[in-house]
Amino acid sequence: MECDICGKAANPAKALHCMTCARSYLEQPRIELARTLIDRDAVEKHVKAVIFGSEDRAIQHVSLTDSKGGLLVDRQECTNNLNWQRTKAETAEIQERLQLISDQADRLRQQMEAARKQLEAKRAANAQRKSDLSSATYGIDSRRANELDKVQQKIKRSDYNADKMHHDTIDLRMQLCTTAAKLAGLKISKRKTKDGGIKEVIRIGPGALLRIYDLRDMNDAPPDGLSASLAAVAQLLVRVAAYLGIRLPAEITLPHSDYPQPTIFSPASSYQGKKVPFPGSTPSHSSSASPEASRTLEARIHLPKPRALFVDRPLSNLSAEDPPAYSSFIEGVSLLAYDVAWLCRTQGMKDSFKHWDDICPIGRNLYRLLIVQESYNPQRLDNPFEKDMTWTKSSRSVLRKTPVGFGQLSHATSHSFLGIAENAQYISGWALSPTKIVDELKAFLLAEQQAQEWDVLNQKEWEDMENLIAEDPVLVGEKRRGNAGPDDGRSYLTSAAVNRKSSSSQKEGEPTERKKGTSGWMKLKSRPEEE
Repeated sequence: MECDICGKAANPAKALHCMTCARSYLEQPRIELARTLIDRDAVEKHVKAVIFGSEDRAIQHVSLTDSKGGLLVDRQECTNNLNWQRTKAETAEIQERLQLISDQADRLRQQMEAARKQLEAKRAANAQRKSDLSSATYGIDSRRANELDKVQQKIKRSDYNADKMHHDTIDLRMQLCTTAAKLAGLKISKRKTKDGGIKEVIRIGPGALLRIYDLRDMNDAPPDGLSASLAAVAQLLVRVAAYLGIRLPAEITLPHSDYPQPTIFSPASSYQGKKVPFPGSTPSHSSSASPEASRTLEARIHLPKPRALFVDRPLSNLSAEDPPAYSSFIEGVSLLAYDVAWLCRTQGMKDSFKHWDDICPIGRNLYRLLIVQESYNPQRLDNPFEKDMTWTKSSRSVLRKTPVGFGQLSHATSHSFLGIAENAQYISGWALSPTKIVDELKAFLLAEQQAQEWDVLNQKEWEDMENLIAEDPVLVGEKRRGNAGPDDGRSYLTSAAVNRKSSSSQKEGEPTERKKGTSGWMKLKSRPEEE
């Protein structure tokens, strides 16, 4: 068909040239769209009627038909199909559940079978254990006694070997200590006194044989000899303590580099591991001697204070001129004597030191311990395998009940260790302490110094003095007092200060000779009985 306006036939392959051609071209698609929409509405109504039912009650149970009278939808068949689909879904779900239940039942059967097998295995194992137990307990008493005997024999053998080694160690310690004492020259000599008695003197050192002074006789001792003997005693004591494996309660410091003389620490200040400078010297770590630096150093470092074991003057002069040095020296020698007595107690001489004056003879105590060996207790070890011995207590316990001998207790071995409760209890209960010894020694030396300041003249000196007094009263001293006349018949006694001054002047090379019989009662220096 041709267009009335353009005269061209309508052809979709060719371009449209006018509005009429375009309208004509679009007419057919519009008709098809309308037909499609109408069919869609009919289908929609049909689907809703099938699914939800029709609102018209007359045709609810009637199958839907098309316009030509054909059967469009059979409602009954649709309902049956829906029920069938639901039944099919429920059946599938039930079958799935049945499958799960069946699988779970299979797993439970498997577990029950495994548990049954495990139970049977355990029953078999219990039966085997019962059998083993019955066979193991058969004759257990005799076998237990046999094993116990074996263990006891091993323990006896170990204790016997340990005791044997310990006794060999004791003998070696005894030989070392005795040899050290002999090499140090520790000897005893006897000499007669003025009253006809015999006095024993302990000496040490080769050659000159220094005398070891009793602490109560130190007022009469020369300072050089006293210092030398104390140094020798300290060196011997340290060596013996090392051989015995004993740590002394008061630590002794022997001379070494920049430390020319021996010193000793109090028990509370001993074994602190600090490098202490020699008394009176400047510490090596001190870079300044100013008071401010000293105060700062003292605030930061608290060093233990060693006690001196040496003197540079007689004790009477030292006590008057330097009381702190005198007190330090008395404490030092008291601690040294305390160490000697404590060492003797640990080596078996427990009952020899009940009073403070028992520890004063340092040389005698060392001689008794090292040379005489009063505490040496030789013991013969019985071999436990040579005879039938009941195993009630170990041989070590038997040894502890025997008296403690020389070299037995020590800090260096586990056998007979000095720090265990039993051995510590053995050496405990000592009433003497370093403080008590220092106090008693100071009081004794002070009383002796005061008593030695006066001496009684013999009868001939009295007769000479009476004759001289009858002729002219003599004033003893540096000068007469101004208010005393020449005929008052009195003699003035010099004071301790004048005596010290005169003694010091004699040391400086100005000796003063005094005629016998012209001194009267006067303060004199002590007269040693032996030297």
